[in-house]
Amino acid sequence: MSTLRLGFAEFCERSDISGDDLRRVIDPIRGTAWVAGGAVRRTLIRMPLDSDFDFFFRSAEHLAEWEAGLPSSLSLHNETEHHKHWRGTIGDSSLPVDIQAIRFRYYGSAEEVINSFDYTITQFALDGDTLVTTPEALWDLGRKKLAIHKVTYPVATMRRMLKYTNQGFTACAGCMATLLRETASKPEVLAQINLQYVD
Repeated sequence: MSTLRLGFAEFCERSDISGDDLRRVIDPIRGTAWVAGGAVRRTLIRMPLDSDFDFFFRSAEHLAEWEAGLPSSLSLHNETEHHKHWRGTIGDSSLPVDIQAIRFRYYGSAEEVINSFDYTITQFALDGDTLVTTPEALWDLGRKKLAIHKVTYPVATMRRMLKYTNQGFTACAGCMATLLRETASKPEVLAQINLQYVD
């Protein structure tokens, strides 16, 4: 996988994108965690930030250190073996936000984080002030095209395809064929029917 590392502020300025809403939420709590997935993607295509803000970590210790610094205005809403979910406000804003700490796997770099994602349009992460992505992610996001990067949890990926098509993305025939093939060839995927995958 070929990755790109771009200055986030410069990328937003050149693309006439405001990253202010994203920064307002993540800057006070980010620390050295990576922010990746839906919130970054939504910022880049000027969609409202009405999804979760997903944080990724190097280790359980890294997550614990980050969690210890969360403001008291965030309260733990839900916890599973895969993630911890807080809800509340950040800073001076009265707008409630949902913060998720992803812990079903830990990563060595932001590149590893985005390499684990299923659709190319989700392959966006912030590593400090650097946007980490791929050429394919930028192309597909610009065309609003759903293309598969990797299928690890076929049922969850199929469910997310429906969500993305409702957001105006188009799944090509190759995308659907890959999902159907992966699902049909692995009977064990039925055990994943209730697995919540990260966006």
